Amino acid sequence: MRINLAWLYAITKYGYPPPFDDILRAFRDAKRLGFEAVELEAVGARNLDELCERKRMVSEELDALGLRMVNFAGIFREVFAMDGTVRRRGMELFERSAALAAELGSSTIQTDSFTPPIRFRSDVPYEGTVSFGRTFAVEVDPTFSWDSFWARLIGSLKQLASIAEGHGLRFVIEPRVGETISNSEGILRALEAIGSPNFGVVLDCGHLHAQKELLPLSIEKLGGRIWYVHVSDNDGRDNYHLAPGRGTIDWRGVFAGLNKHGYSGYFAVDVGGQEVSQRLDEEVLMTRKFLEENLAKYAFA
Repeated sequence: MRINLAWLYAITKYGYPPPFDDILRAFRDAKRLGFEAVELEAVGARNLDELCERKRMVSEELDALGLRMVNFAGIFREVFAMDGTVRRRGMELFERSAALAAELGSSTIQTDSFTPPIRFRSDVPYEGTVSFGRTFAVEVDPTFSWDSFWARLIGSLKQLASIAEGHGLRFVIEPRVGETISNSEGILRALEAIGSPNFGVVLDCGHLHAQKELLPLSIEKLGGRIWYVHVSDNDGRDNYHLAPGRGTIDWRGVFAGLNKHGYSGYFAVDVGGQEVSQRLDEEVLMTRKFLEENLAKYAFA
């Protein structure tokens, strides 16, 4: 079955981003928990530099464990900067991450849409750590132009999709609570504006449910552009990433919708965060079992 362990496990257990030795430990954890496929992230230039310098160790560890790399996330805020010099630096980092992803055998490369250039009077989403269930307060500068920012975002996304294609990778974005593209309507608008056949969607069930989305309808909207699925659950209020059944997601509707649109990609076990850190392995195993049972029930390959 096409089930893998998402990188949130490593972040929850070892930090954000995990030190290099803990990246290898996370691969061993994945094997111990019964997985045959994993994700990997590069967060910022320093983390990417270390992964590139030690990529042979990464590759050898994956081979030794019999693990397949199915998704690589290149997380560089610079790619959407309004300043051209900063943005070019971000694109260089993404290009290097795409080359690394291809070398490690990944089929997709992912990034986030991050937050627009507004001032947060609270914590900034996902900055310095990955935690859930928070509320945000912002101030929008009178000089800020959404239309100008959106046009720059679309231009950058087109370039990122092209870079990914040049390395034989499919490019995906994951809508996340608190970011520029946070829901299915936002990603639909981006898909239409970009018009690239090499730009798709990570269906993150936890984030979209916390956005009050009706997930079966989200799947109907996005259809065949869903190229990867992150599986977690919550109560629809806070974007916690809990094991399925510990929240209120309509999983029957999710699986039926994905089946209708012929989804054949991976389902990533994406549980984690402080809320489950004391029972992380238990939550992961619950989710993997849940997926095994339902993918068999709904006849996913």
